[in-house]
Amino acid sequence: MGIHCEYVRLSPAGLRRSLSDPSWAQEHIDELGDAWAEGEPLPPEKAPFFSIEKAWHKLHHLLAAHGGMPVDVIHGGAELPLEDELDYGPARYLSPEGVARAGGFLAATPFDILARHYDLAAMRRAEIYLLPESDAEVPADLDTLRHRYEELTRFFAAAATARDAVALMLA
Repeated sequence: MGIHCEYVRLSPAGLRRSLSDPSWAQEHIDELGDAWAEGEPLPPEKAPFFSIEKAWHKLHHLLAAHGGMPVDVIHGGAELPLEDELDYGPARYLSPEGVARAGGFLAATPFDILARHYDLAAMRRAEIYLLPESDAEVPADLDTLRHRYEELTRFFAAAATARDAVALMLA
């Protein structure tokens, strides 16, 4: 199981409704999450719900070490009120403008640049949430992180193109 970082695209109308009706927001997010978990996931650029799974903390660490991220795609944004409390902090959302800034940064920052900041010993000292691959060879860990980063980049690019907001949750 473990802690996953999950994302939901929200149209401007969906964001307005979510902000005014936490019960609807909870139900909408739960339905999308259930459909994602039970079915064959769509490619990130077509998915209304997406997860970088357990890679979130390491990716956040690499992004922070690199610097220059205009919007925090893991912990950023404003609080999104939901009917139920989440175990690992409140749901948050990025406005369409924040999504566009984040998407532009991700698209302009190849993973190879982030990978230069990979230091497993430092991550362990900082108590970064590790992946199962972290105990294997470093290339396997980097391959997983690269894959998740590239998916995240595609997800944000599509959301930015559609002018969607994005809700983010640690669950």
